[in-house]
Amino acid sequence: MIIDIHTHIFDAAQHFGPKLNADLVRCGVDPAVWGNVEERHLETTKAADVAVVFGLQASATGWNIPNEAVAAHVAKAPERLLFFASIDPLQSDYMEELEKCHRQFGAVGVKLAPLYQNAHPQDKRYYDIYRYCQANGLPILFHAGTSFVSGTPLDYSRPVHFDAVAVDFPGLRMVLAHLGHPWEGETIAVIRRHAHVYADISALYYRPWQFYNSMRLLVEYKAQHKVLFGSDFPFTTTGDSIKNVRALNSITGSSGLPEVPAEVIEEIIHRDALSLLNLPNPLQK
Repeated sequence: MIIDIHTHIFDAAQHFGPKLNADLVRCGVDPAVWGNVEERHLETTKAADVAVVFGLQASATGWNIPNEAVAAHVAKAPERLLFFASIDPLQSDYMEELEKCHRQFGAVGVKLAPLYQNAHPQDKRYYDIYRYCQANGLPILFHAGTSFVSGTPLDYSRPVHFDAVAVDFPGLRMVLAHLGHPWEGETIAVIRRHAHVYADISALYYRPWQFYNSMRLLVEYKAQHKVLFGSDFPFTTTGDSIKNVRALNSITGSSGLPEVPAEVIEEIIHRDALSLLNLPNPLQK
Protein backbone atom coordinates (compact mmCIF):
# COMPACT_ATOMS: atom_id res chain seq x y z
CA MET A 1 0.00 0.00 0.00
CA ILE A 2 1.20 3.52 -0.82
CA ILE A 3 0.18 6.45 1.38
CA ASP A 4 0.82 9.97 0.12
CA ILE A 5 0.97 11.82 3.43
CA HIS A 6 1.41 15.31 1.96
CA THR A 7 -0.95 16.82 -0.62
CA HIS A 8 -2.46 20.32 -0.88
CA ILE A 9 -5.55 21.68 -2.56
CA PHE A 10 -6.46 25.31 -3.20
CA ASP A 11 -7.89 27.73 -5.72
CA ALA A 12 -5.14 30.30 -6.12
CA ALA A 13 -7.48 32.95 -7.53
CA GLN A 14 -9.73 32.78 -4.49
CA HIS A 15 -7.48 31.66 -1.66
CA PHE A 16 -4.18 33.55 -2.15
CA GLY A 17 -3.83 37.00 -0.61
CA PRO A 18 -1.76 39.98 -1.86
CA LYS A 19 1.29 39.09 0.24
CA LEU A 20 1.44 35.54 -1.09
CA ASN A 21 0.88 36.68 -4.66
CA ALA A 22 3.72 39.18 -4.32
CA ASP A 23 6.02 36.42 -3.04
CA LEU A 24 5.09 34.22 -5.99
CA VAL A 25 5.86 37.05 -8.44
CA ARG A 26 9.19 37.69 -6.71
CA CYS A 27 10.10 34.02 -7.13
CA GLY A 28 8.87 33.80 -10.73
CA VAL A 29 6.08 31.32 -9.97
CA ASP A 30 2.87 31.49 -11.99
CA PRO A 31 -0.02 29.65 -10.26
CA ALA A 32 -1.48 28.93 -13.70
CA VAL A 33 1.11 26.15 -14.12
CA TRP A 34 -0.79 24.08 -11.54
CA GLY A 35 -3.99 24.10 -13.59
CA ASN A 36 -7.24 23.15 -11.86
CA VAL A 37 -5.71 21.92 -8.63
CA GLU A 38 -8.79 20.16 -7.30
CA GLU A 39 -9.46 18.26 -10.53
CA ARG A 40 -5.82 17.30 -10.94
CA HIS A 41 -5.63 16.22 -7.30
CA LEU A 42 -8.49 13.75 -7.71
CA GLU A 43 -6.80 12.24 -10.77
CA THR A 44 -3.09 12.28 -9.92
CA THR A 45 -3.41 11.00 -6.33
CA LYS A 46 -4.79 7.74 -7.74
CA ALA A 47 -1.13 6.72 -7.96
CA ALA A 48 -1.39 6.18 -4.19
CA ASP A 49 -3.87 4.01 -2.34
CA VAL A 50 -4.59 6.76 0.20
CA ALA A 51 -3.73 10.47 0.28
CA VAL A 52 -3.82 12.98 3.13
CA VAL A 53 -5.23 16.34 1.98
CA PHE A 54 -5.03 19.79 3.57
CA GLY A 55 -5.18 23.47 2.77
CA LEU A 56 -3.31 26.16 4.66
CA GLN A 57 -4.60 28.83 7.00
CA ALA A 58 -1.82 31.38 7.50
CA SER A 59 -2.98 34.98 7.65
CA ALA A 60 0.56 36.26 8.25
CA THR A 61 1.68 35.20 4.76
CA GLY A 62 -1.53 35.37 2.73
CA TRP A 63 -2.87 31.79 2.71
CA ASN A 64 -6.60 31.35 3.23
CA ILE A 65 -7.75 27.94 2.05
CA PRO A 66 -11.01 27.24 3.93
CA ASN A 67 -11.12 24.00 5.85
CA GLU A 68 -14.70 23.55 4.67
CA ALA A 69 -13.47 23.49 1.06
CA VAL A 70 -10.91 20.82 1.85
CA ALA A 71 -13.47 18.70 3.70
CA ALA A 72 -15.84 19.00 0.72
CA HIS A 73 -13.06 17.91 -1.62
CA VAL A 74 -12.28 14.85 0.51
CA ALA A 75 -15.98 13.95 0.43
CA LYS A 76 -15.66 13.47 -3.35
CA ALA A 77 -13.41 10.43 -2.79
CA PRO A 78 -13.81 9.36 0.85
CA GLU A 79 -12.66 5.84 0.01
CA ARG A 80 -9.08 7.08 -0.48
CA LEU A 81 -8.71 10.64 0.89
CA LEU A 82 -8.19 11.81 4.48
CA PHE A 83 -8.80 15.38 5.69
CA PHE A 84 -6.26 17.28 7.82
CA ALA A 85 -7.43 20.68 9.11
CA SER A 86 -5.13 23.69 9.02
CA ILE A 87 -5.39 25.87 12.12
CA ASP A 88 -3.99 29.42 12.22
CA PRO A 89 -3.04 30.39 15.80
CA LEU A 90 -3.20 34.09 14.88
CA GLN A 91 -6.97 33.82 14.45
CA SER A 92 -8.97 34.59 17.58
CA ASP A 93 -11.19 31.53 17.15
CA TYR A 94 -8.42 29.03 16.41
CA MET A 95 -9.54 26.50 19.02
CA GLU A 96 -13.16 26.72 17.93
CA GLU A 97 -12.02 26.13 14.35
CA LEU A 98 -10.03 23.08 15.44
CA GLU A 99 -12.94 21.54 17.32
CA LYS A 100 -15.36 22.29 14.48
CA CYS A 101 -13.08 20.68 11.91
CA HIS A 102 -12.61 17.64 14.12
CA ARG A 103 -16.17 17.16 15.36
CA GLN A 104 -18.21 18.40 12.40
CA PHE A 105 -16.03 18.10 9.30
CA GLY A 106 -14.29 14.84 10.16
CA ALA A 107 -10.67 15.98 10.31
CA VAL A 108 -8.40 13.12 11.34
CA GLY A 109 -5.24 15.23 11.67
CA VAL A 110 -3.91 18.78 11.66
CA LYS A 111 -1.54 20.75 9.44
CA LEU A 112 0.52 23.52 11.07
CA ALA A 113 3.19 25.75 9.55
CA PRO A 114 5.05 27.97 12.04
CA LEU A 115 7.07 29.75 9.35
CA TYR A 116 3.92 30.59 7.39
CA GLN A 117 1.85 31.36 10.48
CA ASN A 118 4.46 33.58 12.17
CA ALA A 119 4.51 31.73 15.47
CA HIS A 120 7.29 29.81 17.20
CA PRO A 121 6.60 26.06 17.60
CA GLN A 122 6.61 26.57 21.38
CA ASP A 123 4.11 29.46 21.25
CA LYS A 124 1.43 29.04 23.93
CA ARG A 125 -1.29 29.10 21.26
CA TYR A 126 0.27 26.13 19.53
CA TYR A 127 0.44 24.41 22.91
CA ASP A 128 -3.36 24.70 23.12
CA ILE A 129 -3.55 22.90 19.78
CA TYR A 130 -1.02 20.25 20.83
CA ARG A 131 -2.97 19.47 23.99
CA TYR A 132 -6.19 19.02 22.03
CA CYS A 133 -4.50 16.85 19.39
CA GLN A 134 -2.74 14.64 21.92
CA ALA A 135 -5.97 14.18 23.91
CA ASN A 136 -7.96 13.32 20.78
CA GLY A 137 -5.38 11.24 18.92
CA LEU A 138 -4.93 13.68 16.03
CA PRO A 139 -1.48 13.64 14.41
CA ILE A 140 0.09 16.94 13.32
CA LEU A 141 1.98 17.45 10.09
CA PHE A 142 4.29 20.46 10.39
CA HIS A 143 5.90 22.38 7.60
CA ALA A 144 9.56 22.22 8.57
CA GLY A 145 12.50 23.84 6.81
CA THR A 146 12.75 26.69 4.37
CA SER A 147 10.18 28.24 2.03
CA PHE A 148 9.79 31.05 -0.51
CA VAL A 149 7.48 33.07 1.78
CA SER A 150 8.87 36.27 3.25
CA GLY A 151 8.36 38.47 6.29
CA THR A 152 8.50 35.79 9.00
CA PRO A 153 11.53 34.38 10.88
CA LEU A 154 13.03 31.34 9.19
CA ASP A 155 14.09 30.17 12.64
CA TYR A 156 10.47 29.20 13.36
CA SER A 157 10.94 26.34 10.90
CA ARG A 158 14.11 24.88 12.41
CA PRO A 159 13.53 21.17 13.08
CA VAL A 160 15.34 21.36 16.41
CA HIS A 161 12.48 23.40 17.90
CA PHE A 162 10.13 20.44 17.50
CA ASP A 163 12.35 18.40 19.80
CA ALA A 164 11.12 20.39 22.81
CA VAL A 165 7.51 19.96 21.65
CA ALA A 166 8.02 16.19 21.51
CA VAL A 167 9.47 16.22 25.04
CA ASP A 168 6.44 18.14 26.33
CA PHE A 169 3.93 16.01 24.38
CA PRO A 170 5.34 12.47 24.22
CA GLY A 171 2.04 10.98 23.06
CA LEU A 172 1.57 13.42 20.18
CA ARG A 173 2.21 11.95 16.75
CA MET A 174 4.13 14.45 14.63
CA VAL A 175 5.48 14.56 11.08
CA LEU A 176 8.19 17.04 10.05
CA ALA A 177 7.68 17.72 6.35
CA HIS A 178 10.38 17.88 3.68
CA LEU A 179 12.95 16.32 6.04
CA GLY A 180 13.27 19.88 7.35
CA HIS A 181 15.48 20.88 4.41
CA PRO A 182 18.11 22.32 4.45
CA TRP A 183 18.45 21.09 8.06
CA GLU A 184 18.00 17.42 7.31
CA GLY A 185 20.59 16.49 9.93
CA GLU A 186 18.58 18.27 12.62
CA THR A 187 15.43 16.47 11.50
CA ILE A 188 17.13 13.09 11.67
CA ALA A 189 18.44 13.91 15.15
CA VAL A 190 14.90 14.75 16.28
CA ILE A 191 12.98 11.84 14.73
CA ARG A 192 15.34 9.18 16.05
CA ARG A 193 14.93 10.46 19.64
CA HIS A 194 11.16 10.27 19.87
CA ALA A 195 8.88 7.28 19.38
CA HIS A 196 6.06 9.23 17.73
CA VAL A 197 7.97 11.78 15.63
CA TYR A 198 8.43 11.13 11.90
CA ALA A 199 9.48 13.02 8.78
CA ASP A 200 8.34 12.94 5.17
CA ILE A 201 10.31 13.21 1.93
CA SER A 202 7.90 15.47 0.06
CA ALA A 203 9.28 17.99 -2.45
CA LEU A 204 12.88 16.78 -2.21
CA TYR A 205 13.61 14.71 -5.32
CA TYR A 206 14.05 17.71 -7.61
CA ARG A 207 17.15 18.71 -5.64
CA PRO A 208 18.85 15.36 -6.37
CA TRP A 209 22.26 15.98 -4.81
CA GLN A 210 20.77 17.30 -1.58
CA PHE A 211 18.20 14.49 -1.56
CA TYR A 212 20.84 11.81 -2.09
CA ASN A 213 22.97 13.11 0.77
CA SER A 214 19.94 13.32 3.05
CA MET A 215 18.97 9.74 2.33
CA ARG A 216 22.51 8.52 2.89
CA LEU A 217 22.52 10.34 6.23
CA LEU A 218 19.26 8.60 7.16
CA VAL A 219 20.84 5.24 6.42
CA GLU A 220 23.98 6.03 8.36
CA TYR A 221 21.92 7.04 11.40
CA LYS A 222 19.67 3.99 10.90
CA ALA A 223 16.64 6.28 11.03
CA GLN A 224 15.06 5.38 7.68
CA HIS A 225 12.19 3.59 9.46
CA LYS A 226 11.00 6.99 10.76
CA VAL A 227 10.44 8.45 7.28
CA LEU A 228 7.15 8.53 5.34
CA PHE A 229 6.34 9.03 1.67
CA GLY A 230 4.75 12.30 0.54
CA SER A 231 4.59 14.23 -2.72
CA ASP A 232 3.66 17.89 -1.97
CA PHE A 233 1.03 18.02 -4.73
CA PRO A 234 0.46 20.24 -6.75
CA PHE A 235 4.11 21.28 -6.73
CA THR A 236 4.78 17.77 -7.97
CA THR A 237 2.55 14.71 -8.29
CA THR A 238 2.30 11.40 -6.49
CA GLY A 239 3.36 9.44 -9.56
CA ASP A 240 6.30 11.69 -10.41
CA SER A 241 7.47 11.54 -6.81
CA ILE A 242 7.39 7.74 -6.74
CA LYS A 243 9.27 7.52 -10.04
CA ASN A 244 11.96 10.01 -9.09
CA VAL A 245 12.47 8.71 -5.56
CA ARG A 246 13.11 5.31 -7.12
CA ALA A 247 15.64 6.94 -9.47
CA LEU A 248 17.55 8.49 -6.56
CA ASN A 249 20.76 6.51 -7.08
CA SER A 250 21.14 7.60 -10.70
CA ILE A 251 23.02 10.64 -9.45
CA THR A 252 25.96 8.53 -8.31
CA GLY A 253 26.72 7.29 -11.84
CA SER A 254 30.16 5.67 -11.92
CA SER A 255 31.48 7.84 -9.11
CA GLY A 256 31.88 5.00 -6.63
CA LEU A 257 29.65 6.77 -4.10
CA PRO A 258 27.57 4.36 -2.01
CA GLU A 259 24.01 3.90 -3.12
CA VAL A 260 20.94 4.22 -0.97
CA PRO A 261 19.76 0.60 -0.70
CA ALA A 262 16.82 -0.13 -2.98
CA GLU A 263 14.98 -1.82 -0.13
CA VAL A 264 15.20 1.38 1.94
CA ILE A 265 13.62 3.36 -0.90
CA GLU A 266 10.82 0.82 -1.37
CA GLU A 267 10.14 0.60 2.35
CA ILE A 268 9.66 4.37 2.51
CA ILE A 269 7.35 4.39 -0.52
CA HIS A 270 5.26 1.57 0.96
CA ARG A 271 5.45 2.52 4.65
CA ASP A 272 2.15 2.14 6.51
CA ALA A 273 1.80 5.73 7.70
CA LEU A 274 -1.81 5.08 8.68
CA SER A 275 -0.83 2.64 11.41
CA LEU A 276 2.14 4.71 12.58
CA LEU A 277 0.03 7.87 12.90
CA ASN A 278 -3.05 6.06 14.21
CA LEU A 279 -5.12 7.21 11.21
CA PRO A 280 -8.24 5.47 9.93
CA ASN A 281 -7.92 3.43 6.75
CA PRO A 282 -10.54 4.72 4.30
CA LEU A 283 -10.13 1.56 2.25
CA GLN A 284 -11.76 -0.39 5.08
CA LYS A 285 -14.88 1.74 5.44
